[in-house]
Amino acid sequence: MFDSILSFLETNPDWVNWTVFALIFIESLFIAGLFTPATLIVPGVGALAATVGISPFEITFYATMGMVAGDSVSYGLGRFVGNKLYDWVPNNYHGYIKQAQKFMGKYGILSVALGRFIGPLRCVVPFTAGSLGMNKRIFFPVTILSAPVWTSLYVLTGYFLGIAFIEYFNYFLIGFILVITIYTVYKDPMNLREDKKHD
Repeated sequence: MFDSILSFLETNPDWVNWTVFALIFIESLFIAGLFTPATLIVPGVGALAATVGISPFEITFYATMGMVAGDSVSYGLGRFVGNKLYDWVPNNYHGYIKQAQKFMGKYGILSVALGRFIGPLRCVVPFTAGSLGMNKRIFFPVTILSAPVWTSLYVLTGYFLGIAFIEYFNYFLIGFILVITIYTVYKDPMNLREDKKHD
């Protein structure tokens, strides 16, 4: 079954491209991004892209466009809400906004670039920037220039690990078996040695 899925993706690579776009788009949306484990899944999609023959530039391009699109929607939503953001946003998320405002007060325009590398701030900073009225001529250039850095870090890590995994699959398999064997012998998770003592 796995082989048939890979064969399908090899002939339809856009499925992989648009999957990474959608994941990072949602990851960049205000509130929705807090519940999206894209940082865990994206490297896996990068590895899948390598497996089906998508170039690293192509998969990174789609990932970057997903982040720019998500940041743009969050920023636009923040501009729409303006200074009424605390009335509009549920109370449970006020802490994230205060954290983002404090972060932006400290780092200014750099917060748009730096925020994407700090957990929950990734999807909150663009929204907060919009609500605070950050000029779009500042916001969008910083977003467009910094997005490829984040996406390259996560997508290409998985991509090149995927290539290494394919190329050295037998070594990975032997190493995996060896680790499991050592763990079983020394840690004795099944308490086999205890059973022998009782015998």
